[in-house]
Amino acid sequence: MSLLDIVLIPSGLMLVAAVALTGWRMLRGPGLADRAVALDLLGLLAVAATGMIALVTGHLALLDVALGLGLVGFVSAIGLAGFIERAGARAAKGARDG
Repeated sequence: MSLLDIVLIPSGLMLVAAVALTGWRMLRGPGLADRAVALDLLGLLAVAATGMIALVTGHLALLDVALGLGLVGFVSAIGLAGFIERAGARAAKGARDG
């Protein structure tokens, strides 16, 4: 058993646990912001999983996939933040007017 195996097995288990806990937070989150953060974290965990798979298999093309996933996750986080901000502004305006 190499040092890489010793490191990758616990890392993979921690990654699976993190995905499970993040999925639970996304389903049970009390608010929209909690769910948006959980979705962003799931994107980050997908990047980490793709990096680990690239390390195990030796396919360096998977690092490009991880980079693409990271960029898509960043853009989606910006979009969700704008949506949450507009929804909060609409709710505040409705509370003022009503």
